[in-house]
Amino acid sequence: MLSLQKKQMNLNKFKELLSVPSKTYQEEDMVEYICNELDMIPGVSYYRDEMLNVYATKGKLNEGEYYPMFIAHTDTVHQKVDKIIIKEENLIRPNTFGKQFNNQMVPCLKAYTEDNKPTGIGGDDKCGIFICLELLKTLDKVKIGLFVSEETGCHGSSKCDVNFLQDVGYITQYDAPGNHLITEICSGVRLFERDSEFFNKTLKVIEDGFKNEMFIQSHPYTDISQLKKKIDVCCINMSCGYYNMHTNQEFISIDDVKNAIIVGQNMVKVLGYKKYQYEYKPIVYTSETVMNSLVQDNDDFQVHQLETIDVIEDEDGILISDFYGDSEIYISNDELLDLYGILKDRFFSED
Repeated sequence: MLSLQKKQMNLNKFKELLSVPSKTYQEEDMVEYICNELDMIPGVSYYRDEMLNVYATKGKLNEGEYYPMFIAHTDTVHQKVDKIIIKEENLIRPNTFGKQFNNQMVPCLKAYTEDNKPTGIGGDDKCGIFICLELLKTLDKVKIGLFVSEETGCHGSSKCDVNFLQDVGYITQYDAPGNHLITEICSGVRLFERDSEFFNKTLKVIEDGFKNEMFIQSHPYTDISQLKKKIDVCCINMSCGYYNMHTNQEFISIDDVKNAIIVGQNMVKVLGYKKYQYEYKPIVYTSETVMNSLVQDNDDFQVHQLETIDVIEDEDGILISDFYGDSEIYISNDELLDLYGILKDRFFSED
């Protein structure tokens, strides 16, 4: 395995990837870029499914071995612009999902239009794509999955080719902001047990790699929850260095991305090519729990993106998730009817 400590991250290649537009449902350019990159990595085989999800494999397993798998999503929330110009800047990390960065200035990448106006860089989840491609280059035996249309309800990963997962031993997603987050429960799906060999080993690797304590949290939704429903192995999602997500002020910490790649390399070194079994079981919540409706084994939910919140709709109600405050509230259908009455009186009264 070629260590990142011996081979510096190719920053120009990262900028090239970041300049590719990838608005949800308009991801063809990004998928084409990814496939061109895969063509240049020795020993890699890959294919696209009918949804344009990309599946890549490198290396052959010995008897009794399983592949580590890393995943990301190909879409972003940002509207297409004629040209995305990536600039290096020193920026202050904003306080992010419970972590105070104390005005720390770090080397970053930020995106601009041709007339020098900020535009979304799409670190959510272009950071994850780049990290997965770098791990594919540097690891001997590995699989990656890059899924379309996550931002509006995990449409690509919900239709994942389950045959690709049959020889996978554990799955890691890079799709959380900052440098301090680990997802334990996603869309009501528990990804791993805390008291387990997998998590005990993985937590140390992640904290050593990012050089700080990690916050273990619930995540409203991302692709890893869909894959966890399809295979009984341990899964995890973690930070990959983007900040101010879903805004035109979004930027990426270069050091965080470097550390995330090192974490992935060291995970494989520590966990090896074993299968870390963990059976998916729907979690039963009380009626007061905000994730109550999304714990059902049901993929039929829709995501509506507003300026600062996601509204996740399923058959029993909606979950409102704040991008920045790390807060969530679940509203049942009965409560929605009451709320509708209030809003109707406020905005549509005859007066």
